[in-house]
Amino acid sequence: MQDSGIGRSVPRLEDARLLTGHGRFVEDLHKDGIAHAVMVRSPVAHAKLRNVDVDAAKSAPGVLAVLTGADIQAAGLNPLPCITPQNSSDGTPFRSPPRHALPAETVRHVGEAVVMVVAETEELARDAAELIDIDYDDLSAHTDTASANDTAFDCIAGDTDSVDQAMARASHVVSIEGVVNNRVIVSPIETRSYLGEFDSSSGRYTLFTQSQGVHLIRRLVAETLNIDEANLHVITPDVGGSFAAKLMNYPEQTLVLHAAKVLGRPVRWVSTRGEACLSDAHGRDQVSRADLALDNEGNFLGLKVETKGALGAYASALGPSIIGPGFAKVAGHNYSIPAITVRSVGVYTNTAPTDAYRGAGKPEVIYLVERLVEKAARELGMDRAALRRRNLVPETAMPYKAATGFVFDSGNFAHVYDLALEASDWAGFDARRAASEAKGLKRGISICPTLHLTGGTPNEASELEVTAAGEVLVKTGVQASGQGHETAFAQLVAQRLEIPMEKVVVVEGDSDRVKIGGGTGGSSSLPIAATTIDRATTNLIQNGMEGAAEILEAAATDITYADGAFTVVGTDRRVGLFELTQKLEERGLPGCAGGAAFEGNHQTVPNSAHVCEVELDPETGHVTIQQYVSADDLGVKLNPMIAEGQVHGGIAQGIGQAWLEHTVYEDDSGQLLTGSFMDYCLPRASDLPMFTLVDGSMETKINHLGMKGVGELGTNGGLAPFMLALYDAMGTDTVEMPATPEKVWRALQAG
Repeated sequence: MQDSGIGRSVPRLEDARLLTGHGRFVEDLHKDGIAHAVMVRSPVAHAKLRNVDVDAAKSAPGVLAVLTGADIQAAGLNPLPCITPQNSSDGTPFRSPPRHALPAETVRHVGEAVVMVVAETEELARDAAELIDIDYDDLSAHTDTASANDTAFDCIAGDTDSVDQAMARASHVVSIEGVVNNRVIVSPIETRSYLGEFDSSSGRYTLFTQSQGVHLIRRLVAETLNIDEANLHVITPDVGGSFAAKLMNYPEQTLVLHAAKVLGRPVRWVSTRGEACLSDAHGRDQVSRADLALDNEGNFLGLKVETKGALGAYASALGPSIIGPGFAKVAGHNYSIPAITVRSVGVYTNTAPTDAYRGAGKPEVIYLVERLVEKAARELGMDRAALRRRNLVPETAMPYKAATGFVFDSGNFAHVYDLALEASDWAGFDARRAASEAKGLKRGISICPTLHLTGGTPNEASELEVTAAGEVLVKTGVQASGQGHETAFAQLVAQRLEIPMEKVVVVEGDSDRVKIGGGTGGSSSLPIAATTIDRATTNLIQNGMEGAAEILEAAATDITYADGAFTVVGTDRRVGLFELTQKLEERGLPGCAGGAAFEGNHQTVPNSAHVCEVELDPETGHVTIQQYVSADDLGVKLNPMIAEGQVHGGIAQGIGQAWLEHTVYEDDSGQLLTGSFMDYCLPRASDLPMFTLVDGSMETKINHLGMKGVGELGTNGGLAPFMLALYDAMGTDTVEMPATPEKVWRALQAG
């Protein structure tokens, strides 16, 4: 048992099930009498719906129902809610077009669902969908973020006067503009799929869905159905990746539930990969500028940032918060900057809605500021590595209150930075560059600090229950989508209870079994859920002592717990944890259990420094990543192997966006030109080197476990190092993300 506790790289318990085809995903679920739904999607980006003729489809073989926007509104269904509206700083209220599950009047992006067909089989539903005739009256479409002017909000965070004063007294002001943070199609391996049921006797719905937390989905979907949350049971089985794409709700969830009620039988919908590209929430899509004020010594005095972000056709549930407070939250990141202001403008475009994507605003602003710092070093003739290091928040300043208002409780940023420099042999780069040039190749290197301020919703109440069957059930409101919760939480509880971790069963993804939960997001599973589970374990042991006192006929103060059993002090009288529950239940008493609600502060500050080194073939524009080093402060690591895997995956997604992932809408028509993996390029294993990870962790005092979050840290820092190393190799920073080989080659040819 000592080999499976905190700090041990225990192989993941769930992997054997998932890798041998024994996972249980939404598409694996079967219900008697299940019907199948398909969506008829708009082929145009912006149009009035003049006529929707579904008569032929209704009479097609096997068709059970054909639903339109008029049907949806007649049934009294509400639009999908945006729960993070941002009002403008001048007092103008947030503006958002209503997003109905099916539109009745206007479509706003290619791929928007217009009609839902339900039939006995998916094939019959698709055949019937071909018979639907829709008359679209085209309207002008706009897909370019930089020139978009359909404004939802315009807000300013920070002290504008202090920044203006810093700019006025500065020896140097360096500016950068037109910095693109490209739109990303999120692309989890499992596409979205939903199964809806309705029980007419109870008036209660059941939704089987992927999610990052069933309680948020229940809240959002119940609002669209115009019902109390208690009348919606949400269940999430295994999830094949999310990266926030499955965090929020979608029209199809509402539609399968409504159809299930109309038909009196279960209804399933499964997204194709093409539909996923068209209709899943996309990420990023911002164009930004920034100004940095410096004194003669190179000290940062003030930072002014402005960004324009595309919400897409509609304001998704969390979309405005990504462009607004999510972007502003870590402006300036690891640097000591006395004055910071951020202006965020959210605009509508005729594209798929955007929402959270791994990092949720932080990669966007960190990339922008690192571009600016690199330019400052170049313009001032200063060493770029030294300029960064001199402006890092010193350990002696901790706890440090940033100009953004957030407090960093701990961190030795300079130590982590130095570890990255040493591990990458930064000092030996010139020799490696000379060797590349001798072969007719170009070589570049960069170093960038990064951090994350863990977020999430601390609405967590964890419960532990010991069963007579010999298991400890751990009920938690977070949701795994590949993070390894079944293993990590089992390690934690098994160590505290001194039992084999195989005896611990983690229960997630059921809004009836788990009463409260904020879900997984903001790299918060450890700062929120693990800390609460640990406290619930303490309460279980304390409650168990009371039960053991009853069974062993002793005072509770004379009971101790060790080695999975309760013992009367000074005697050999003992009762095992599982035996205790059995004996209590035989007496009609509750078994051994314990619970806890989250308490305290959940914001921790995991931080890193990344070094990327690339080699470039100027004849082809092809880039090879020669090395990638990440020195990381993750606090106490519950399972180092899982933590390192999270860093690896985060970096890979950052590099993928910076280098290869190019979401392209045609300007005039609004057609998505990268709607499949034939056109949208994801990074492959062969594109990436073996990452070198260096441990620079120090525990946080924010929680009693000393743990920090990790899930988004690699992505936060993954964009800038690749791009700045490429710029260093090219000798120019004129290429915006994604820096595809063609774009790099063309820039080199242009001189």
